[in-house]
Amino acid sequence: MKVKYSRNIFIDSEINTIGNGQKTKVNLPPSSFSIGPHEDMRLIMTSFEMRRNWYSVNPSNNTFYSYAPATNTYTEITIAQGSYRLFGTDQTTADSLCQAVFNALTVAGITSTVTWSEVTRKFVLTVTAGMAAGDYFVCFQVKSGDNQPAGVSGSGYFNDVHEILGCRPTRSPPNVGAGLLPVNAFRSSVGLVAHTSPYVGALNSLEAVYIRTNLQTNNYQTYGFERSLPDQQGVTPTQIFARIPLTLAYYDDQKEFISFEDTNDLFTIILGNKQLDTVTFRITDDKGRDIQEISPGMAEDGMLSFKLVYRWEIIVDDTEHIKRPLLGGDSVLAPPFMTPDPNRLLRN
Repeated sequence: MKVKYSRNIFIDSEINTIGNGQKTKVNLPPSSFSIGPHEDMRLIMTSFEMRRNWYSVNPSNNTFYSYAPATNTYTEITIAQGSYRLFGTDQTTADSLCQAVFNALTVAGITSTVTWSEVTRKFVLTVTAGMAAGDYFVCFQVKSGDNQPAGVSGSGYFNDVHEILGCRPTRSPPNVGAGLLPVNAFRSSVGLVAHTSPYVGALNSLEAVYIRTNLQTNNYQTYGFERSLPDQQGVTPTQIFARIPLTLAYYDDQKEFISFEDTNDLFTIILGNKQLDTVTFRITDDKGRDIQEISPGMAEDGMLSFKLVYRWEIIVDDTEHIKRPLLGGDSVLAPPFMTPDPNRLLRN
């Protein structure tokens, strides 16, 4: 393929938001972004910048539950939103994640101590009151809304809090009548005991942000990415344009910008359109959810804006096709690396 023509488009999403402010729509003059016969158009993202204006712990990863099997009831436990920079060794470490988990349990009526080991990187929630003998903690990550129990919120039913606590998620809808109880997040501990994380905890559950577009891309994704997709193997077409990794687990006031510069054409879309008049961009997490606002109206007020540059190109197929003679007098198109032998017919 050869690039016949190209131009850059510079986008500032602060004033181009639509809907609830999480999408950016750009109208283009069709006459300036159209192609002729035997031409194709290609979009390449070249740079991206965005302030890290959201919290690392937010409604997408801060909600878990205390479950009482005897009464089939749930008590919601919500870790306060924030950008926690340290785990802390226990709940007395000010502004630590340990302190936040301890506060969340206290508000839910559970008396406890919360500690963190820098060696094992696990939480230990030692409960001394507020849970019955058979009660245990549950972290939901159920894609469907089936059998959503009473007392469990919509955001809590599909939540990444297990990545923060280092616990086991419940991914199948519970059904007590069929004997399907939610998974014990801390594996087997119940009641007034020390509940130790089976896996390592984290200050953040977001490894990267994803740029999605309304255009029909030639990209594919696995089914595990999005809540709207079923759990199965294989890949499916996607509207993901690019993936921008995060380099820090928490917000750093000296490194508050997420920046990406691409000189290798990593993120490319080849379009079947003959003209381009509208492009919509949306920033999401890996599950397809909008980036969580600190408070309503944040995105609409431009406080989740980003700067993006992409290159629009006209490309043409410059491959030379050479006719190769056959014994029957017919010919076929030969690959460009093959040279026809003029003496072939004579030798045969």
